[in-house]
Amino acid sequence: MLEIEGLEVHAGDFVLRDIDLAVAEGECHAVLGPSGSGKSTLLAAVLGIRTPVRGQIRLAGQEIGRLPTEQRGLGYVPQGLGLFPHLSVAENLAYSARARRLAPPTYRPLLDRLVEITGIGALLGRRPATLSGGERQRVALVRALATRPRLVLLDEPFAALNESLRRDLWWLLRSLGRDQGLTVLLVTHDLTEAFFLAERIGVLVDGRLEQCGAREEVFRRPATLAVARFLGIKNLLPGVVRDGEGQQLRVDCPLLGGVVSLPAGDSRAVPGSRVMLGIRPEAIALRDATHPPHDGEVVLTGRFDVNDLGAEALVHFHHEASPLVLELRVSGRVAQRFGLFEGGAGTAVGLPVEALFWVPETRTLRTAGT
Repeated sequence: MLEIEGLEVHAGDFVLRDIDLAVAEGECHAVLGPSGSGKSTLLAAVLGIRTPVRGQIRLAGQEIGRLPTEQRGLGYVPQGLGLFPHLSVAENLAYSARARRLAPPTYRPLLDRLVEITGIGALLGRRPATLSGGERQRVALVRALATRPRLVLLDEPFAALNESLRRDLWWLLRSLGRDQGLTVLLVTHDLTEAFFLAERIGVLVDGRLEQCGAREEVFRRPATLAVARFLGIKNLLPGVVRDGEGQQLRVDCPLLGGVVSLPAGDSRAVPGSRVMLGIRPEAIALRDATHPPHDGEVVLTGRFDVNDLGAEALVHFHHEASPLVLELRVSGRVAQRFGLFEGGAGTAVGLPVEALFWVPETRTLRTAGT
Protein backbone atom coordinates (compact mmCIF):
# COMPACT_ATOMS: atom_id res chain seq x y z
CA MET A 1 0.00 0.00 0.00
CA LEU A 2 2.57 2.63 1.14
CA GLU A 3 6.12 2.32 -0.18
CA ILE A 4 8.86 4.76 0.75
CA GLU A 5 12.26 4.33 -0.89
CA GLY A 6 15.47 6.29 -0.34
CA LEU A 7 13.62 9.24 1.16
CA GLU A 8 15.54 12.32 2.23
CA VAL A 9 13.78 15.34 3.73
CA HIS A 10 15.28 18.56 5.10
CA ALA A 11 13.65 20.56 7.90
CA GLY A 12 15.95 23.46 8.70
CA ASP A 13 19.21 21.97 9.94
CA PHE A 14 17.57 18.58 10.52
CA VAL A 15 17.88 15.88 7.86
CA LEU A 16 15.74 12.77 7.55
CA ARG A 17 17.74 10.46 5.30
CA ASP A 18 17.79 7.03 3.64
CA ILE A 19 14.26 6.09 4.72
CA ASP A 20 12.94 2.80 3.33
CA LEU A 21 9.54 1.81 4.69
CA ALA A 22 6.62 -0.32 3.52
CA VAL A 23 3.13 -0.51 5.00
CA ALA A 24 0.93 -3.34 3.73
CA GLU A 25 -2.76 -2.86 3.01
CA GLY A 26 -4.87 -3.30 6.15
CA GLU A 27 -1.83 -3.04 8.41
CA CYS A 28 -1.00 -0.67 11.23
CA HIS A 29 2.68 0.25 11.13
CA ALA A 30 4.11 2.30 14.00
CA VAL A 31 7.21 4.47 13.73
CA LEU A 32 8.76 4.95 17.15
CA GLY A 33 11.42 7.37 18.21
CA PRO A 34 12.40 9.97 20.78
CA SER A 35 11.43 13.61 20.43
CA GLY A 36 13.35 15.23 17.58
CA SER A 37 14.05 11.96 15.79
CA GLY A 38 12.11 12.95 12.65
CA LYS A 39 8.76 11.22 13.14
CA SER A 40 6.61 14.26 12.34
CA THR A 41 8.93 15.21 9.46
CA LEU A 42 8.30 11.78 7.95
CA LEU A 43 4.53 12.27 8.17
CA ALA A 44 4.88 15.77 6.71
CA ALA A 45 6.61 14.29 3.66
CA VAL A 46 3.88 11.68 3.17
CA LEU A 47 1.23 14.37 3.58
CA GLY A 48 2.92 16.71 1.12
CA ILE A 49 3.66 19.44 3.65
CA ARG A 50 7.40 18.98 3.08
CA THR A 51 8.91 18.20 -0.32
CA PRO A 52 11.55 15.46 -0.33
CA VAL A 53 15.03 16.25 -1.58
CA ARG A 54 15.21 12.75 -3.04
CA GLY A 55 13.41 9.43 -2.86
CA GLN A 56 9.97 8.12 -3.74
CA ILE A 57 6.63 7.89 -1.94
CA ARG A 58 4.14 5.52 -3.57
CA LEU A 59 0.59 4.80 -2.47
CA ALA A 60 -1.08 1.76 -4.03
CA GLY A 61 1.62 1.87 -6.70
CA GLN A 62 1.11 5.55 -7.55
CA GLU A 63 3.93 8.04 -7.01
CA ILE A 64 2.44 10.77 -4.81
CA GLY A 65 5.58 12.67 -3.82
CA ARG A 66 4.69 15.67 -6.01
CA LEU A 67 0.90 15.58 -5.66
CA PRO A 68 -0.97 18.23 -3.65
CA THR A 69 -2.08 17.02 -0.22
CA GLU A 70 -5.77 16.99 -1.13
CA GLN A 71 -5.12 14.62 -4.05
CA ARG A 72 -3.30 11.97 -2.04
CA GLY A 73 -6.34 10.27 -0.53
CA LEU A 74 -5.08 10.47 3.05
CA GLY A 75 -6.75 10.73 6.42
CA TYR A 76 -4.82 12.63 9.09
CA VAL A 77 -5.06 13.17 12.82
CA PRO A 78 -2.39 15.67 13.94
CA GLN A 79 -1.11 16.05 17.48
CA GLY A 80 -3.36 19.07 18.05
CA LEU A 81 -6.32 17.26 16.37
CA GLY A 82 -6.98 20.25 14.05
CA LEU A 83 -10.71 20.62 14.80
CA PHE A 84 -12.21 23.92 13.67
CA PRO A 85 -13.40 25.78 16.79
CA HIS A 86 -16.05 27.82 14.95
CA LEU A 87 -17.75 24.73 13.47
CA SER A 88 -20.03 22.27 15.20
CA VAL A 89 -19.00 18.63 15.56
CA ALA A 90 -21.28 17.69 12.66
CA GLU A 91 -19.74 20.42 10.47
CA ASN A 92 -16.22 19.30 11.43
CA LEU A 93 -17.04 15.71 10.52
CA ALA A 94 -18.34 16.68 7.08
CA TYR A 95 -15.61 19.22 6.33
CA SER A 96 -13.15 16.93 4.54
CA ALA A 97 -15.84 15.32 2.40
CA ARG A 98 -17.25 18.69 1.38
CA ALA A 99 -13.78 20.11 0.70
CA ARG A 100 -13.26 17.23 -1.72
CA ARG A 101 -16.71 17.91 -3.20
CA LEU A 102 -17.99 14.43 -2.44
CA ALA A 103 -21.70 13.87 -2.82
CA PRO A 104 -23.43 13.03 0.49
CA PRO A 105 -24.52 9.54 -0.67
CA THR A 106 -20.83 8.62 -1.11
CA TYR A 107 -19.80 9.42 2.45
CA ARG A 108 -22.89 9.73 4.68
CA PRO A 109 -23.47 5.98 5.24
CA LEU A 110 -19.91 5.47 6.48
CA LEU A 111 -19.96 8.69 8.50
CA ASP A 112 -23.22 7.70 10.19
CA ARG A 113 -21.77 4.25 10.95
CA LEU A 114 -18.62 5.75 12.50
CA VAL A 115 -20.69 8.15 14.61
CA GLU A 116 -22.65 5.17 15.90
CA ILE A 117 -19.58 3.04 16.64
CA THR A 118 -17.75 5.81 18.48
CA GLY A 119 -20.80 6.99 20.43
CA ILE A 120 -20.52 10.67 19.49
CA GLY A 121 -24.07 11.10 18.18
CA ALA A 122 -25.06 13.27 21.14
CA LEU A 123 -22.17 15.66 20.42
CA LEU A 124 -23.05 16.62 16.85
CA GLY A 125 -24.51 20.03 17.69
CA ARG A 126 -21.71 21.08 20.04
CA ARG A 127 -18.49 23.03 19.42
CA PRO A 128 -15.05 21.48 20.06
CA ALA A 129 -14.34 23.80 23.02
CA THR A 130 -17.22 22.22 24.95
CA LEU A 131 -15.91 18.66 24.53
CA SER A 132 -13.65 16.63 26.79
CA GLY A 133 -10.25 15.46 25.54
CA GLY A 134 -11.56 12.00 24.81
CA GLU A 135 -14.59 13.34 22.96
CA ARG A 136 -12.41 15.60 20.79
CA GLN A 137 -10.18 12.63 20.03
CA ARG A 138 -13.13 10.55 18.85
CA VAL A 139 -14.37 13.37 16.66
CA ALA A 140 -10.92 13.77 15.08
CA LEU A 141 -10.72 10.04 14.36
CA VAL A 142 -14.15 9.94 12.74
CA ARG A 143 -13.37 13.01 10.62
CA ALA A 144 -10.14 11.37 9.40
CA LEU A 145 -11.95 8.15 8.44
CA ALA A 146 -15.18 9.54 6.99
CA THR A 147 -13.91 9.86 3.39
CA ARG A 148 -12.57 6.30 3.20
CA PRO A 149 -8.91 7.32 2.97
CA ARG A 150 -6.45 4.94 1.38
CA LEU A 151 -4.04 5.58 4.25
CA VAL A 152 -4.58 7.06 7.73
CA LEU A 153 -1.73 9.06 9.31
CA LEU A 154 -1.73 9.43 13.10
CA ASP A 155 0.76 11.85 14.70
CA GLU A 156 1.00 11.06 18.44
CA PRO A 157 -2.82 11.24 18.58
CA PHE A 158 -3.27 10.13 22.19
CA ALA A 159 -0.26 11.77 23.85
CA ALA A 160 -2.26 14.39 25.77
CA LEU A 161 -4.71 11.94 27.34
CA ASN A 162 -4.55 10.14 30.67
CA GLU A 163 -3.60 6.47 30.65
CA SER A 164 -7.09 5.07 31.17
CA LEU A 165 -8.64 7.12 28.36
CA ARG A 166 -5.67 6.38 26.10
CA ARG A 167 -6.23 2.64 26.51
CA ASP A 168 -9.95 2.99 25.79
CA LEU A 169 -9.11 4.74 22.53
CA TRP A 170 -6.52 2.10 21.63
CA TRP A 171 -9.27 -0.51 21.82
CA LEU A 172 -11.55 1.71 19.75
CA LEU A 173 -8.93 2.31 17.06
CA ARG A 174 -8.06 -1.38 16.86
CA SER A 175 -11.76 -2.21 16.52
CA LEU A 176 -12.21 0.42 13.82
CA GLY A 177 -9.14 -0.88 12.02
CA ARG A 178 -10.54 -4.38 11.84
CA ASP A 179 -14.07 -3.23 11.00
CA GLN A 180 -13.01 -0.81 8.26
CA GLY A 181 -9.85 -2.55 7.02
CA LEU A 182 -7.76 0.54 7.75
CA THR A 183 -4.18 1.01 6.63
CA VAL A 184 -2.48 3.14 9.30
CA LEU A 185 0.90 4.81 9.72
CA LEU A 186 1.22 5.80 13.38
CA VAL A 187 4.07 7.81 14.84
CA THR A 188 4.52 7.70 18.60
CA HIS A 189 7.12 7.61 21.35
CA ASP A 190 4.92 5.31 23.47
CA LEU A 191 6.24 1.73 23.36
CA THR A 192 3.08 0.22 24.82
CA GLU A 193 0.88 2.06 22.34
CA ALA A 194 2.96 0.84 19.42
CA PHE A 195 2.95 -2.76 20.65
CA PHE A 196 -0.83 -2.66 21.23
CA LEU A 197 -1.82 -1.17 17.88
CA ALA A 198 0.82 -2.12 15.33
CA GLU A 199 1.77 -5.34 13.59
CA ARG A 200 5.09 -3.91 12.44
CA ILE A 201 7.37 -1.31 14.00
CA GLY A 202 10.14 0.98 12.81
CA VAL A 203 12.51 2.81 15.16
CA LEU A 204 13.70 6.24 14.05
CA VAL A 205 16.73 7.78 15.77
CA ASP A 206 18.45 11.03 14.72
CA GLY A 207 16.79 11.05 11.32
CA ARG A 208 17.66 7.45 10.43
CA LEU A 209 15.41 4.41 10.45
CA GLU A 210 17.55 2.07 12.54
CA GLN A 211 15.32 -0.99 12.36
CA CYS A 212 12.00 -2.17 10.89
CA GLY A 213 10.31 -5.48 11.48
CA ALA A 214 7.58 -7.44 13.22
CA ARG A 215 6.86 -5.87 16.60
CA GLU A 216 7.96 -8.94 18.59
CA GLU A 217 11.27 -9.13 16.71
CA VAL A 218 12.07 -5.45 17.21
CA PHE A 219 11.18 -5.51 20.91
CA ARG A 220 13.00 -8.72 21.72
CA ARG A 221 15.97 -8.44 19.36
CA PRO A 222 16.98 -4.83 18.74
CA ALA A 223 19.35 -4.46 15.78
CA THR A 224 21.47 -1.57 17.08
CA LEU A 225 22.57 -0.11 20.39
CA ALA A 226 20.50 3.01 19.69
CA VAL A 227 17.33 0.90 19.31
CA ALA A 228 18.06 -1.07 22.48
CA ARG A 229 18.55 2.10 24.48
CA PHE A 230 15.41 3.72 23.08
CA LEU A 231 13.43 0.62 24.03
CA GLY A 232 14.61 1.13 27.61
CA ILE A 233 16.76 -1.99 27.84
CA LYS A 234 19.23 -1.48 30.70
CA ASN A 235 20.76 -4.95 30.62
CA LEU A 236 23.62 -4.34 28.17
CA LEU A 237 26.91 -6.14 28.77
CA PRO A 238 30.17 -5.62 26.83
CA GLY A 239 31.76 -8.54 25.02
CA VAL A 240 34.17 -9.49 22.26
CA VAL A 241 33.30 -11.85 19.42
CA ARG A 242 35.38 -15.02 19.46
CA ASP A 243 33.98 -16.74 16.40
CA GLY A 244 30.80 -17.79 14.69
CA GLU A 245 29.72 -21.17 13.41
CA GLY A 246 26.47 -21.74 11.56
CA GLN A 247 23.65 -20.03 13.41
CA GLN A 248 25.67 -19.53 16.59
CA LEU A 249 27.94 -16.71 17.70
CA ARG A 250 30.49 -17.15 20.50
CA VAL A 251 31.10 -14.03 22.56
CA ASP A 252 33.54 -13.59 25.43
CA CYS A 253 31.57 -11.71 28.10
CA PRO A 254 33.48 -11.45 31.42
CA LEU A 255 30.41 -10.21 33.32
CA LEU A 256 28.68 -13.48 32.44
CA GLY A 257 31.68 -15.57 33.44
CA GLY A 258 33.28 -16.24 30.07
CA VAL A 259 32.31 -17.33 26.58
CA VAL A 260 28.62 -17.46 25.74
CA SER A 261 27.19 -19.08 22.62
CA LEU A 262 24.03 -17.38 21.38
CA PRO A 263 21.94 -17.10 18.19
CA ALA A 264 23.78 -15.12 15.53
CA GLY A 265 20.65 -13.85 13.79
CA ASP A 266 20.75 -12.76 10.15
CA SER A 267 23.93 -10.73 10.52
CA ARG A 268 27.50 -11.69 11.20
CA ALA A 269 30.09 -10.08 13.45
CA VAL A 270 33.79 -10.19 12.68
CA PRO A 271 35.93 -12.12 15.22
CA GLY A 272 37.55 -9.63 17.55
CA SER A 273 34.81 -7.00 17.15
CA ARG A 274 33.30 -5.44 20.24
CA VAL A 275 29.61 -6.03 20.84
CA MET A 276 27.02 -5.57 23.56
CA LEU A 277 24.95 -8.48 24.79
CA GLY A 278 21.46 -7.62 25.96
CA ILE A 279 18.41 -9.20 27.50
CA ARG A 280 14.98 -7.79 28.27
CA PRO A 281 14.15 -7.54 31.99
CA GLU A 282 11.10 -9.80 31.75
CA ALA A 283 13.19 -12.57 30.13
CA ILE A 284 15.35 -13.09 33.24
CA ALA A 285 14.12 -15.92 35.47
CA LEU A 286 14.35 -16.34 39.23
CA ARG A 287 15.85 -19.62 40.47
CA ASP A 288 15.98 -21.34 43.85
CA ALA A 289 15.94 -24.87 45.29
CA THR A 290 12.34 -25.48 44.20
CA HIS A 291 12.80 -23.75 40.85
CA PRO A 292 16.14 -25.10 39.54
CA PRO A 293 17.89 -23.67 36.49
CA HIS A 294 16.92 -24.86 33.04
CA ASP A 295 19.36 -26.12 30.46
CA GLY A 296 20.91 -23.29 28.51
CA GLU A 297 20.73 -20.69 31.29
CA VAL A 298 23.57 -18.60 32.66
CA VAL A 299 23.02 -18.66 36.43
CA LEU A 300 24.27 -15.84 38.65
CA THR A 301 24.00 -15.34 42.41
CA GLY A 302 23.91 -12.09 44.33
CA ARG A 303 21.55 -9.76 46.17
CA PHE A 304 18.30 -8.01 45.23
CA ASP A 305 16.93 -4.49 45.61
CA VAL A 306 13.18 -4.35 45.07
CA ASN A 307 10.85 -1.46 44.29
CA ASP A 308 7.24 -2.46 44.88
CA LEU A 309 5.05 -1.01 42.12
CA GLY A 310 1.87 -2.73 43.31
CA ALA A 311 0.95 -5.43 40.82
CA GLU A 312 4.54 -5.44 39.56
CA ALA A 313 7.99 -5.25 41.14
CA LEU A 314 11.01 -3.57 39.59
CA VAL A 315 14.08 -5.49 40.75
CA HIS A 316 17.80 -4.71 40.60
CA PHE A 317 20.02 -7.75 40.90
CA HIS A 318 23.62 -7.13 42.06
CA HIS A 319 26.01 -9.88 41.02
CA GLU A 320 28.17 -10.99 43.95
CA ALA A 321 31.29 -11.59 41.82
CA SER A 322 31.32 -8.49 39.58
CA PRO A 323 29.95 -4.95 39.23
CA LEU A 324 27.11 -6.30 37.08
CA VAL A 325 23.62 -4.97 37.87
CA LEU A 326 20.65 -6.45 36.04
CA GLU A 327 17.11 -5.09 35.87
CA LEU A 328 14.22 -7.54 36.22
CA ARG A 329 10.46 -7.08 36.08
CA VAL A 330 8.33 -9.63 37.90
CA SER A 331 4.83 -9.70 39.29
CA GLY A 332 4.34 -8.79 42.93
CA ARG A 333 3.23 -12.36 43.63
CA VAL A 334 6.45 -13.80 42.16
CA ALA A 335 8.55 -11.33 44.16
CA GLN A 336 6.84 -12.48 47.35
CA ARG A 337 7.16 -16.18 46.44
CA PHE A 338 10.94 -15.84 46.08
CA GLY A 339 11.28 -13.68 49.18
CA LEU A 340 12.76 -10.73 47.27
CA PHE A 341 11.23 -8.16 49.62
CA GLU A 342 13.23 -9.80 52.43
CA GLY A 343 16.49 -9.87 50.45
CA GLY A 344 15.99 -12.99 48.33
CA ALA A 345 18.35 -15.27 50.27
CA GLY A 346 18.93 -18.48 48.32
CA THR A 347 17.57 -16.98 45.11
CA ALA A 348 19.61 -16.65 41.91
CA VAL A 349 18.85 -15.38 38.43
CA GLY A 350 18.86 -17.41 35.23
CA LEU A 351 19.55 -15.78 31.87
CA PRO A 352 18.24 -18.00 29.04
CA VAL A 353 20.83 -17.93 26.28
CA GLU A 354 18.10 -17.98 23.61
CA ALA A 355 16.76 -14.69 25.03
CA LEU A 356 20.12 -12.92 24.68
CA PHE A 357 20.64 -10.62 21.71
CA TRP A 358 23.73 -8.83 20.47
CA VAL A 359 24.34 -5.47 18.86
CA PRO A 360 27.53 -3.79 17.62
CA GLU A 361 29.11 -1.60 20.28
CA THR A 362 29.42 1.28 17.79
CA ARG A 363 26.60 2.73 15.74
CA THR A 364 26.67 0.35 12.80
CA LEU A 365 23.43 -0.38 10.98
CA ARG A 366 22.69 -4.08 10.54
CA THR A 367 20.71 -5.46 7.67
CA ALA A 368 18.62 -7.84 9.74
CA GLY A 369 14.97 -6.86 9.74
CA THR A 370 15.57 -3.58 7.90
